[in-house]
Amino acid sequence: MGGVFVNYRVREQPGYATLLHRELAARLGPDRAFLASRSIRPGDDFVTTVFDTLRRCDVLLAVMGPQWIEFLTDPERDWVHREIQEAFSCGLRVIPVLVEDAELPDAELLPGGIAALARCQAVRIRHYSIDSDLDRLIRELGRTTGNVAVPDSPVEFRLNGSPCGLEVVSGSIRRVRTADIWVNSENTDMKMARHNEFSVSGIIRYWGAVHDDAGRVVDDLVADELEAKVRDHRPVAPGTVVITDAGALSASHNVKHIVHVAAVHGEPGAGYRQVLNISWCVTNVLTHAERLAARTVLFPLLGTGVGGAEVMPTAERMVTAAIDYLRTNPDTALRKISFLGFEERERQALMGVFADMPVVIRKYNERR
Repeated sequence: MGGVFVNYRVREQPGYATLLHRELAARLGPDRAFLASRSIRPGDDFVTTVFDTLRRCDVLLAVMGPQWIEFLTDPERDWVHREIQEAFSCGLRVIPVLVEDAELPDAELLPGGIAALARCQAVRIRHYSIDSDLDRLIRELGRTTGNVAVPDSPVEFRLNGSPCGLEVVSGSIRRVRTADIWVNSENTDMKMARHNEFSVSGIIRYWGAVHDDAGRVVDDLVADELEAKVRDHRPVAPGTVVITDAGALSASHNVKHIVHVAAVHGEPGAGYRQVLNISWCVTNVLTHAERLAARTVLFPLLGTGVGGAEVMPTAERMVTAAIDYLRTNPDTALRKISFLGFEERERQALMGVFADMPVVIRKYNERR
């Protein structure tokens, strides 16, 4: 079976490469998208796996940033060069993916084995048009590699006797426009991810900001408000909630508030890890949502990104905490608690959790 091989430089555009891989895995299937840092299993022979996989693919995406040509060296030392050269040798379709303001290098600047790269029709992805750019690219890939999967419709569940439903939403958070509150899984320092990172924190920060015509951030609304509130109080305790306005997301995605919850703990030299009581994070968020008179809340799986927590246990604890909250608060004003399954494994984990819940939970609306 063919697929898509994502070629990129770790030193230049790892964030965009990871985003591409996630979108491709969700839309084409996890077995039809290859990214070395995520697709090679521990103990596998790196060289054999990379080139065996590449030769079975239909397309190579060459992710190119503004400094791409500066890192180009001999293929014996430069894996990016070597993979592109192999793709051309095998007759694969090679698509340059130009990031932000990057440009294709002239043919005379490229070694003979990859000089054809300068003649390949490129696509461009930018922060401020990322959704439409990715949709266009994936539609094109669908024509080359086979059918593109359409993200599943939300699947809804209900706790008997509760006015509030529960929902599994698949795909990117950028497509959600029906939640009053977006929950941001943050670290105990409450420092948001950089704008060019494609974590939930980075997405909220970028899309909550004001941009100029070129997509550059000119007013970092959500991050600045969060910084002002925690500047003299960090680090915060695990499970702490800080509420900010939604910035530009209020107009673009109908979000009223961002609820930042300290779901990831970091220590110098030890990296990041999920906080111990992730259930308390959910309960604390829902308690504050009630105080904000919110009707709908959207949760990502807290601490499964940079926190490195396993998906299934996290899904189990979060869904159980939400159900316990609804049982304890039968007169809640909330009407929908949504859980985001961005990757297919996240969606399947959430669906599996609901499938194993007691009979008091019944699925009441599944659109196929």
